[in-house]
Amino acid sequence: MKLNDRTLFTLGVFVLVLVFLVLSLGYQPRARLVPVIIAVPTLLLTLFQLLIDMIPVVARRFSFFQEYDLFGIETGRADAPSEETRPSGAVFRRELNFTAWLLLLVALIYFIGYLVAIPLFLVLFMRLRSSESWLMTLSITAATWAFVYIVFIVVMGAPLHEGVVWKAMGL
Repeated sequence: MKLNDRTLFTLGVFVLVLVFLVLSLGYQPRARLVPVIIAVPTLLLTLFQLLIDMIPVVARRFSFFQEYDLFGIETGRADAPSEETRPSGAVFRRELNFTAWLLLLVALIYFIGYLVAIPLFLVLFMRLRSSESWLMTLSITAATWAFVYIVFIVVMGAPLHEGVVWKAMGL
């Protein structure tokens, strides 16, 4: 069992989310819905990460997760230069690129609404930025859209922003 900075951080996130979940259980049923929807998957994922970090057998079994690097973080690769040795221009370009993608998402949500912007953004991001296969891109996009639709529209009945374009067109 290994206990390093990464494991301690994951443990800290796990405890923090667990505290928020326990505190939210005292809320009224509708008020605790969002914290529970966010906390339960987060707890499961951080628990999974803790198992990977602390138990070498589990880490070897799920080593294929280290192959995916959607955001260009490049963790755990020995040949990647560290943050200190990279030129500041490269770091700035990477951060600017990430900021541009976030601004694109915000603009898409504002103009065309959540339910259209989310799949459009995911397809653009996964194909152009991450060069994922069409099968992976469409699978993740469909699952994400279904999750958002079911949780926010069906379960919570929350009105998501529809977009100024659709409102202007009267749709």
